[in-house]
Amino acid sequence: MADAERALDTMNFTEIKNKPCRIMWSQRDPSLRRSGVGNIFVKNLNESIDNKQLYDTFSLFGNILSCKVVTDKETGASKGYGYVHYETAEAAKAAIEKLDGMLLDGQEVQVGEFMSRSTRPAQNEFTNLYVKNIPYEWDDEKLKEEFSKFGEVVSAAISTGTRSKRRSKKAKDKSAETTEAKVETGDSAASKDTSAAKEDTGAGDADAKESSSPEPSNNDQVSLGFGFVNFADHEAAAAAIDGLNGLPVETTLDGETIQQELYVGRAQKKSERERELRAKFEAEKMDRISKFQGVNLYVKNLDETVTDDILRDEFATMGTITSARVMKDLKSDRSKGFGFVCYSTPEEATRAVNEMNGKIIGSKPIFVALAQRKEVRRAQLEALASASPEMQKNMIGERLYPLIHSSQPELAGKITGMLLEMDNSELLHLLESPDALGAKIAEALQVLEAHSASA
Repeated sequence: MADAERALDTMNFTEIKNKPCRIMWSQRDPSLRRSGVGNIFVKNLNESIDNKQLYDTFSLFGNILSCKVVTDKETGASKGYGYVHYETAEAAKAAIEKLDGMLLDGQEVQVGEFMSRSTRPAQNEFTNLYVKNIPYEWDDEKLKEEFSKFGEVVSAAISTGTRSKRRSKKAKDKSAETTEAKVETGDSAASKDTSAAKEDTGAGDADAKESSSPEPSNNDQVSLGFGFVNFADHEAAAAAIDGLNGLPVETTLDGETIQQELYVGRAQKKSERERELRAKFEAEKMDRISKFQGVNLYVKNLDETVTDDILRDEFATMGTITSARVMKDLKSDRSKGFGFVCYSTPEEATRAVNEMNGKIIGSKPIFVALAQRKEVRRAQLEALASASPEMQKNMIGERLYPLIHSSQPELAGKITGMLLEMDNSELLHLLESPDALGAKIAEALQVLEAHSASA
């Protein structure tokens, strides 16, 4: 025990291969770690404070299970916050009471009980708002005056800085990404209360760039056209969104009076906005997938002379086509030898698979199958690779039979059985090559005819 304690005291956070190691007491009970008991959150840390300094400061109040300062993955720089997990809730409580509001390396840190995302205040209890397209003539007092009509405003601040010259739309679009990054850092000269709100929200929008006015003649800090308003209660914040979002306002830009719409919404952290965008993207993706499920066909081994119109005309007899496209190389504009045909109903698509697969278009027999997403195909290949040889044979047979059935419906069972005598690697090649499959089917038919003649 003494040796372990000495190792913990002397070796913790020493560098191994240029990375500080972390040593802690082994905790065999996972429920204690997951419960969050004794876990505290520390923010507004000076960037000079590392894991060891955080540990040394907080170890005065009890045994620490784990301790870390959160850093940027790319630069390794501190993000200004961290976590300390104590062995007991009493130690965590003592640390909060003694260290919350204390100066560490010249900065007042905030220490509180860690709350998991699921236990944090709900989004419908927000009080902090992000406002953009603010007229450049407004100052903090004017912003507060307009929003005070809806309830008690705790703080209101317009972000300031040096505005760039107004540029063409092309130039604006090119720099939109850079602008968003700037806005998200909360780069402003706002009041202390609102600065804290910005740190909590990181909200910003590249659209603010489009409202920029000419560069001032000096280096004075001027309005950037966006800011933050924090209400005392949620109801007032919600009322302000209902009352002011989309409100037409006037401002002067390049000496010309223009009208734009005020944007007012709940201030969000960058990570929260990214989660919402990812969720929205996935929902739209799944909607597209479900929309085309069972109606989109993959067609390959196309003759290079086949165009979109030819592809559409060939498949039009099977049903109503919503789209038909031959994929082309962007540089050479030449056909890649495959394309997609989308029908209005699954029944039409199934009919096309059965009747069009193996048909000669131009000078080649085409391969037709229901289109699959890359993830699905990859999963099938992985499943095939992990299966036993017997299972692989069954799985290949299930894919091979409908391809053979499209050209030889009466003999599909016999021919499939004959082809399954081949090596699995050869069978996989048949699935990918209509020419090779057609040749093997022809060979199988010759064998069957010879057998019938001899009988």
